[in-house]
Amino acid sequence: MIRVIVYLILGLILTMFEATFINYLPIDFFKPDLGIPFIIYTTFFLGPEAGLITSIFIGLTQEIVSSSPSGSLLFTKVSIFIISVFMRNKIFIDSKYSFSFVCSGAVLVESFLFFALTFLARGESRDAFNVAFYSIPNAIFTGFLSIFLFSLIGFLNVRYLNRQ
Repeated sequence: MIRVIVYLILGLILTMFEATFINYLPIDFFKPDLGIPFIIYTTFFLGPEAGLITSIFIGLTQEIVSSSPSGSLLFTKVSIFIISVFMRNKIFIDSKYSFSFVCSGAVLVESFLFFALTFLARGESRDAFNVAFYSIPNAIFTGFLSIFLFSLIGFLNVRYLNRQ
């Protein structure tokens, strides 16, 4: 239980950092989704209950500080959680590189879900090119950062959270 709380707090801090500070930087290509690695890590390694809690809290945090349509980020985060639960027995994450690959794929799926949700809600597809254009660099950058997040979580597990 203490692991879930530590990962949730770390994920919320990084999500708040991402949502508040990175949005003010003038770099459109490199805006990672730092909540996805925590959702995937907790779902794959700590179980579905921890993953659901993490996805709801990270989704709500991003909803509060973003200007996206209401409920869209929470929907995409919970959808990524549900996909992760079903893929948990199909994908084996054994290194930080396979974790990075899964996180990059999840960002691409999240971008597609966000586009599909806005298309169904508004009935227009004028932003399809923007979603496709920005989702691939964001997925690559999120995958790159997830390598470091996986190493950080591994360090926390060994150093602080595995004490008897």
